[in-house]
Amino acid sequence: MTEKNTYRWLFSCLVVGGLLLLSGCSGGSSGDDVPPSEQAYLQLGAVTRTDGAFGIPNATNPATNIKLFLATQTSLLQPVEGSTYSYSTDHWSSLTPFSVKENTQYYLYGYMPSSISATQSAPEGDYSKGIDLAFTGLPAITTDDICVLVGVQRVGANSGSPTVTEGQYGFLTGIKGQNYLNLLMAHLYAKMKVSFKIDPAYAELRSIRLKTITLSSKYADGVSVAVSLRSGQGIGSPTFPSGSGEQVHSVTLLDTEKILNKSFVSTPLTLDIPAYCRPMGLEGTYHLTLTTTYDVYDTKNQNLGERTSENKIDFNMAEVRPGQEKDIVLTVKPTYLYVLSEYDADNPTITLGE
Repeated sequence: MTEKNTYRWLFSCLVVGGLLLLSGCSGGSSGDDVPPSEQAYLQLGAVTRTDGAFGIPNATNPATNIKLFLATQTSLLQPVEGSTYSYSTDHWSSLTPFSVKENTQYYLYGYMPSSISATQSAPEGDYSKGIDLAFTGLPAITTDDICVLVGVQRVGANSGSPTVTEGQYGFLTGIKGQNYLNLLMAHLYAKMKVSFKIDPAYAELRSIRLKTITLSSKYADGVSVAVSLRSGQGIGSPTFPSGSGEQVHSVTLLDTEKILNKSFVSTPLTLDIPAYCRPMGLEGTYHLTLTTTYDVYDTKNQNLGERTSENKIDFNMAEVRPGQEKDIVLTVKPTYLYVLSEYDADNPTITLGE
């Protein structure tokens, strides 16, 4: 090989080698230069709520999916639109889990269900200080438990009881496989829990089969809510708009028939499906309507016909705040307790708060 050809060969090798190096550098995830098989991923462990409830009821329901946003001090990380974690069988998982660097400080924010939407911004551009979430298009009344993440704890493994501190949004990552996160969620809406009892004298003559139960509100849908989370603080006082709408909005609180009999004279029958209502101002009266359709049966199990009852439910605005729970107890009773004519026994009333 001549000297000239040797130089040409060496130059070609250098060019090809440089291209290979460039190609190898361009495939990293989020600029980490870490092969996918060696990347550390965030995994969810336990999810608790500020009212002490552990886990998520009906966690296979899409309404319980959690939308999370991962950030460094100065920016949100990919995917910027957030990653959705859902529960299946016995664990939380995501189709697009966050990959993280080891021994690195991050901040986590989020909400549930993932079907709602919110824009995010950091106070003074610093995610270590917190985040501002602007929710839009929220319902006035819903059966979805709308929650906001108010605390995060990184643990080495998915085990043990969570000890999440409210207002703690930052965490330091560990090595691969040691990045389980325990989350603490706070309710954004007020919870309405509906229960039924039956009058003891009436239970000797009749049983009741609850067929349909709806809770209705005239407050406007499309609610815009501002939530400002700050380091060291929880959900605080979200900003809800005031005002009502013309259209009636209802949710169904009964999916299968329920029987009221002697078993529910002193112990109420609590419906499986609660309702969640948007809070508003601190003054004034909050109006709801509960409509119940039910059949009356005699002691021979003969159906005496369908009845419908409508109950107006009024609360002080200050009682319907984020995270508060209101118990609504109704009692089926005859019009006259001690004089039960045939007609009266077949046409009971439902009274509130007894």
